[in-house]
Amino acid sequence: MHPQVKKLLELQKVDQEIASLTKDIDSLPVEEQKRRRRLEELERTLAERRTQVQKTDLDARALDKAVRSSDEAIKKLNERLNTVRNNAEYQATLFQIEAVRKDRDVTQEEGLKLLEAVEALRPGVAEAEAAVAAERQVFEGFLAEAEKLRSSRAGAIAAVRERRKALAEGVPLDLLGEYEGLFKTRDRQAIAEVVDRYCQGCYNRITPNDEARVRGSSSVVRCGSCQRLLYYPG
Repeated sequence: MHPQVKKLLELQKVDQEIASLTKDIDSLPVEEQKRRRRLEELERTLAERRTQVQKTDLDARALDKAVRSSDEAIKKLNERLNTVRNNAEYQATLFQIEAVRKDRDVTQEEGLKLLEAVEALRPGVAEAEAAVAAERQVFEGFLAEAEKLRSSRAGAIAAVRERRKALAEGVPLDLLGEYEGLFKTRDRQAIAEVVDRYCQGCYNRITPNDEARVRGSSSVVRCGSCQRLLYYPG
């Protein structure tokens, strides 16, 4: 086996070990973002429902204020009846009282409907609050577990990376870069064994010339199909 390929084969085992140790950890940021978006969506829903209740309640209060203003106007008009000097003015005041009373009754009815709407909306707010609280608890639990996982594996990952650093020393930078690119794009198998002239990475047959070069171990040979670095065991 070519000495550099042999070294890279050992490096590949270490990289596979690192990948195994970091697999769960590497997925944590994506999972955290997914969970955070879910919590934010629930918080937006809660905020929207609270705003709707607040606006409806404010509208109801405004109508109630208008009703009280109408009551005050009716009271003043009734007081005026005691001071009118002729029947025409008396009738006009009565007509005005009736008009204000009709508007007041309509306003009061609208206000009551809004108050009923507020009460109908409150269960939705409570439901949204419960959903946010539950999701926040789950999210905080996830963050705590994620930190525990990172902490528990930090030592092991650091130790393996030190081994990798030692193994990578002496490998030409261009060959090391080629290997690392293949490791990422070839499902963590940059170095492939040859069995009966077949590359065990892609299971395509190599040429007789490449077979002779691999057996000769005098140069680094690449699979013509998948570009993996080839070796014969032993």
